[in-house]
Amino acid sequence: MKRNFCTLIFVLICLLCAAQDFQFKSQEWFLPNLNDADTIVSMIFAGDIMGHAPQFKAAYNADTKEYNYDICFKNIKQYIAEIDFAVANLEVPIDGEPYSGYPNFSSPDALLDALKNAGYNVLLTANNHVADRGAHGIKRTIEQVQKRSFRYAGSYLSTAQKDTIYPLILTKNNFKIALLNYTFSTNGNPVNKPLLVNIIDTLQIISDLQKAETIADFTIVCIHWGEEYKTQANASQRKLATIMVKNGADLIIGGHPHVVQNAEYLINTKNRKVPIFYSVGNSISNQRNLNTDGGIMVRVKISTKSKRILETSYLPVYVYKGTLDGIFQYHLIPTPDFIFAPEKFKIPIADSTSLMIFDKNTQNRLKDFKILY
Repeated sequence: MKRNFCTLIFVLICLLCAAQDFQFKSQEWFLPNLNDADTIVSMIFAGDIMGHAPQFKAAYNADTKEYNYDICFKNIKQYIAEIDFAVANLEVPIDGEPYSGYPNFSSPDALLDALKNAGYNVLLTANNHVADRGAHGIKRTIEQVQKRSFRYAGSYLSTAQKDTIYPLILTKNNFKIALLNYTFSTNGNPVNKPLLVNIIDTLQIISDLQKAETIADFTIVCIHWGEEYKTQANASQRKLATIMVKNGADLIIGGHPHVVQNAEYLINTKNRKVPIFYSVGNSISNQRNLNTDGGIMVRVKISTKSKRILETSYLPVYVYKGTLDGIFQYHLIPTPDFIFAPEKFKIPIADSTSLMIFDKNTQNRLKDFKILY
């Protein structure tokens, strides 16, 4: 009893301190004055969409014999609702039955439906699990992604197909954004021709960046790299980031380590700040160890007139595995929402503590960036 009381006091203190911190940050929140000739393009980037076996088991309804993941994303929909392009890393093949978890993933089609219903419209497919289920898994994933009208980058049915849609060009009001996507590996699983997966190759990336510069106004690199569970970027990541910024990348979003890594600004050849998020962590997964139980959603607002980022912020999102609103699932909980109104999320004290620890650790790693809420 005494232990539970002490834990409760700890959580309350954390909530009070965090609320004060968020209030201070909100006073800094502003947008520069824009004239009639300017337009804002908004984008949001989420982390790894994983598909461990307990996740698809939780999504199964024994009465209807169907899978549904919609409840997982219920609490983040409001942050995606007004976004032009919402991007997530699909780190699980959609290969049909039998469904499987680690190490060779395959999740139900319903996962894509839930991502679509949540507001995501761009998926990344170049990651180390893309070939877990072989050629059939690569093909079927692309087919199911296309069937739901997602834009995507990273894996392709053939060279001819890739040449027609890569770099991925996202357009709003004639403003063109090129999105590039690469992975360090496919876990030793072969990707045989005609199939293609974009593998990290410095010369190829430079070539792609140069091509993007001729056809787009702004270039983003989404890249699968780094060391798993390390909260700081390594020398290889920093070196490659420098090369990409030097050759035209305006924003870099990283993934794979399954934790939120540090982030920083690098200065490009136009003397502008380029945000580098080395790893945005897990969007949703069954991983429960320290720092793996959540991720961030990075939001940027880009000016079509100046062709530069006006604003960069991030939203910490905790993955709560448990019962919420009477439903056992993997619930994504934005930490600011919990901090300001914990009564809306009736979760156990142990989970509240884990959420606050995740939030604190994340903020400490991202001190140069604002919180989104």
